[in-house]
Amino acid sequence: MQQLTQHAFWLTSAVGAHCYWLDAGDRVAIIDPGMKAGLNRVARELRQAGRSPYEVTDILLTHYDIDHTGAAAEWQRRTGARAWLGAADAAILTGAVPAATSFRRFTSRIGRPELPGNLRLLDGDEELWPGLVALHTPGHTPGHHAFRADGVLFAGDAARSSHGRLAPMADVLMTSVRQGRADLARLRALGVDWYCCGHSDPERRR
Repeated sequence: MQQLTQHAFWLTSAVGAHCYWLDAGDRVAIIDPGMKAGLNRVARELRQAGRSPYEVTDILLTHYDIDHTGAAAEWQRRTGARAWLGAADAAILTGAVPAATSFRRFTSRIGRPELPGNLRLLDGDEELWPGLVALHTPGHTPGHHAFRADGVLFAGDAARSSHGRLAPMADVLMTSVRQGRADLARLRALGVDWYCCGHSDPERRR
């Protein structure tokens, strides 16, 4: 468990995407808990750091890809936490709406994560609690949201960080490349101190 700021931590043992821990006092969130194979590893990492998985009150999911959300349903069952996911992504997971690109339809057939219980749907920008804002960034997936809290941007797969700057994800991974560029410009304009992305190590902004 690597401390980044007073309230934000990187859980380095997750399998799949990078996983983060946000301690806001009366609200404790795990952000993108990764794949189910890493759930017990993350739980051990927390206990070794003197924390408990049962402290989690909220599970923040940037988007529906299994490397970010595969463990979310089991985390929710064990903790009873609220889970947050973009409404457009939840519709894809339930099969109500097909994935928008052939690449995403193919990956959905390989593995589709279970929707967690106690689910709250995000539709656009929203303040989840004082100091934590969800930012709708639908270029990667239609329901993708980044989260901003206390000078930290949890960008999910809207961007990757390189040498303290945000860089675009590969075009093939985007549902809309054009929207993804707009999302990237928006996130770059934010006055934050840390970039915490899904597939690059957290970095201080330069």
